[in-house]
Amino acid sequence: MYVRWIVRRHKNANIADTSFFDAYLVESYRDQKGAPRQRTICYLGNIRQIGDQFPTIEREIFLLRAERILESIEELSDSDRQEVMVDLRHRVPPLSNEEVIWAFTENLRWYRIWWEEHGGGPNDEELLRIVQAARGRVGPI
Repeated sequence: MYVRWIVRRHKNANIADTSFFDAYLVESYRDQKGAPRQRTICYLGNIRQIGDQFPTIEREIFLLRAERILESIEELSDSDRQEVMVDLRHRVPPLSNEEVIWAFTENLRWYRIWWEEHGGGPNDEELLRIVQAARGRVGPI
């Protein structure tokens, strides 16, 4: 089994500089005459590329969705599932620690601004408690 990538360019490629990558899980086999053939097992999802990069959050969502799809295929062995995920991560790299910290910081900044504009929100102590609750260190929020 392997991942087949179908790449489509944006209809206004000169302006948008965007491509769409569709991933399919494909199986190779030989027909009754012994000729090599391929069959599509399932669609794993798509991701857009802007310029030469896949947007950060879209990379994570694409990989999570593909992993869930692979887990739903009962006929797929664990080793095949892991191999396919390695292939997907080769093309669409998972987030780095620095990217996760940056995204988390930007999300907190956005929520802080929203809370200020809408009258309230947690103080720094409450934010720390929320983060600790997310880590499972304290009780419910």
